[in-house]
Amino acid sequence: MVAIEEVPSDEEELTEEQLEERAAEKRRRDGEYLQFRRAFDQLKKDHKAQQAESDKLKEQGNNFFKLGLYMQASMMYSEALELQPDNAVLYCNRAMAYLKQEMVPEALADAEKSLEIDGSVENIKAYWRKSQALLDLGHLEESEAVADEGLALQAGNQHLNRVRRKARELSTMKKLCYCPWSATMANGVEKTYTFQKDGSMSITVFGHSINATYDLSVEGNPRSMVVKMKPEGLGAGTGPPPPPRPYIFEFHDNDSELWLCTPMESDELPTKFEGPGFDRLRKATEEAAPDEDDATEPLDVRASRYIREVVDSMPLLPAQLPESPSDQQINQEVLIMEKISKLRRRYGVKVHQRALELAKNPESAKTTELRDLAAALQMRFVARRIITPPEEVAEAKKEEKPVEKSAPAPTSQDATKQAVDAPARPAKTRPWWGCLASICGGVQ
Repeated sequence: MVAIEEVPSDEEELTEEQLEERAAEKRRRDGEYLQFRRAFDQLKKDHKAQQAESDKLKEQGNNFFKLGLYMQASMMYSEALELQPDNAVLYCNRAMAYLKQEMVPEALADAEKSLEIDGSVENIKAYWRKSQALLDLGHLEESEAVADEGLALQAGNQHLNRVRRKARELSTMKKLCYCPWSATMANGVEKTYTFQKDGSMSITVFGHSINATYDLSVEGNPRSMVVKMKPEGLGAGTGPPPPPRPYIFEFHDNDSELWLCTPMESDELPTKFEGPGFDRLRKATEEAAPDEDDATEPLDVRASRYIREVVDSMPLLPAQLPESPSDQQINQEVLIMEKISKLRRRYGVKVHQRALELAKNPESAKTTELRDLAAALQMRFVARRIITPPEEVAEAKKEEKPVEKSAPAPTSQDATKQAVDAPARPAKTRPWWGCLASICGGVQ
């Protein structure tokens, strides 16, 4: 029988001093891990507390929104975003609150940020907000494109279908009403169609005009319209007007040609551009494109007047409403909000955009008067978290550092050390008016 020699263990070969060192090393590692877990648990606790506070602010914002207090709602969403800056729902909610206040550029920025964070069907409302904002800004094709993106995710969404239909209608009306359209018939006689934005139109042949109305349908392909003749355009003794006529239409040749087709022997909507009822129309006159901003005054002059009225209507500091405001408090806030919203509608988007630019940087104003007005508007916008306080913008730019291309990836030990050594971040205080201290200077 072969004897097997027993192999001594590692611990039997180690000296007492080496064993003590190994035990000390284990205690040190255990201590570091315990310290890391405590720090990690504290971070989780702080995160949960921030999330709970953010959810509370969001809920309060939702309650204000339901009461029609859209300015207060947007402020609550802004406070919540300070705690959760990557929350797509908060940006989406604030975008809607901004739309309700006629703050279209701000709404568009928030909707875009929301979709940047989450572009899935779970955030379908953000597509609606963005499409609506683009529609309000007059960017009709972009509005339709965004609606198409959303409808590709959720085809039956009524809000997106409605916004897309409106964008298509406005885009079509803009082209139809640009100028008269004319074509020469087979017998050499010229026929001219003239469309108006109010839904009226006229068909002129041999110098005689027949008045009519038209109703667009922009959902099909090709798009269609129903034309109804007015009795007064048919002349006396002609009897009742003919029944409504269906047409299909398309724009061609960079929108300089309009194809119209109606059936001559039936009342059914045609499917092809052919037959004796097909007219290939060209622009009758080359008119200048309509100017969306036909104001004769310079933009800064209008912006100055707009800012002055907003400053006069908007208190320096917003009211601090309780969770359940009284009817009197609600009515007072709604009156202020409606007054400012009317100003934005009256002066238009371009003026509001210019005012927003000036509020962000009053020093860019060309006159002392406009600079002072912009500074006063800045204080009010900062108080309502519409714009970032200027000192925070400057500090953020100062802290920006170029990213090193060859920076080594941190090890797990580095991450542990950073979690343990990092000082606890101070909690943000709820009083928001402190950010005005450095810019108020007693100006009201």
